[in-house]
Amino acid sequence: MFDSHVHSHHSHDSKQSVEEICQSAIEKGLKGVAVTDHVDMWFLEERFTVREIKKCIENVRVMKEKYRDQIKLLQGIEIAETDYDENVAKEILEFTDYDVVIGSVHCVEFEDYRDGYSVYPFGAPTSDARILAFLKLYFDRLRTMVDKMDFDVLAHLNCPLRYINGKYKRGIDDKLFSEQIDAILLAIIQKGVALEINTSGVGDYYGDWLPGEWIVARYYALGGRLVTIGSDAHAGAMIGNAFEATKEMLRRIGFSEYHYYEKRKPIAVGL
Repeated sequence: MFDSHVHSHHSHDSKQSVEEICQSAIEKGLKGVAVTDHVDMWFLEERFTVREIKKCIENVRVMKEKYRDQIKLLQGIEIAETDYDENVAKEILEFTDYDVVIGSVHCVEFEDYRDGYSVYPFGAPTSDARILAFLKLYFDRLRTMVDKMDFDVLAHLNCPLRYINGKYKRGIDDKLFSEQIDAILLAIIQKGVALEINTSGVGDYYGDWLPGEWIVARYYALGGRLVTIGSDAHAGAMIGNAFEATKEMLRRIGFSEYHYYEKRKPIAVGL
């Protein structure tokens, strides 16, 4: 299988090297892996992003040659909040011939809060009403990204629930946002963008895919067929996480194949 979403130490929140990614993927029997380090425009200078992405590109080039007979190593990028500096985002997208460009939203300016939602205080005394207002804004920003950004794969569509319902056990039902979610799904179908099945929440405190099965089934019902599978691994142990269960889920819905990207073109792999 192909893991289309993995982070190296060139992302601020990972410590594994590109070579360690290759070794872990080979040990797990994967056929390919995409290194997709973070480009969060919100924190561009604070995290030395431009420098680190250039280093990542060079490391992938070297490791691709070293492990060419053992695994297909792909060069990707996960880019978020491009509207904060569209010119720099465009420059970064021209650094190399990426295999896959993943689009995501990690930060939402909400009321007086200015940080990533992974550290947002969704616990008490934050009210359900405030959380719902946050999620509405999050889905609005996601739709704006879909409309404006040049990317191939939509990452972890309902990602804030990993913290809202996983970390803080708030029990918020994302079906409350089904109209916004439908609009996003229809937009990526029309644009030819793939939906990522992100497995990072399977087996941890969240305990589900991002997005969950009902959203994946809705995507299929609306005509969507382009899906990728990504572990979003920041450590070797998580590479390829829950891939067999993910294949089973996709078959259950009706999918006959998933995809990985090479030179920004989807390549189908039978389930």
